[in-house]
Amino acid sequence: MNRKLNILAAFLILALLLTACGAGGDRVERFAEANPGSGENIAIPGYEKLDFAAGKTAQTVNLKNPAENACTFVLSLTLEGGETLWTGEALSPGEAFTRITLTRALDAGEYPATLHYDCYTIEDNQPLNGAEIQLILEVK
Repeated sequence: MNRKLNILAAFLILALLLTACGAGGDRVERFAEANPGSGENIAIPGYEKLDFAAGKTAQTVNLKNPAENACTFVLSLTLEGGETLWTGEALSPGEAFTRITLTRALDAGEYPATLHYDCYTIEDNQPLNGAEIQLILEVK
């Protein structure tokens, strides 16, 4: 009986943790296979929107490469239509961009955009699979 209670308690704690993590914090939305057929996955953080300040090029963000990854990310942010607003330097596992500088300031409004993930091996900078996350830039 004790074992069943322990298992139930562990399950409830795990459910609470997963619920809390999904309540507005960053989350890993999907996985991309590092190399087709390799069985190795890359954790790709997903975002539905990014909040930006209107009229400023300097923006506060939290764009990260999860620590469990064995690759670097090069991220870029483009508006619908292809205009690149920002491209970052290589981001190692466990690191994050917290401030970025856009190529131009945006007026208040909502902008459909894409966050591009280009992934590379740590050892020799060979390209791996990447991902594109469709999101909204909410500029206030």
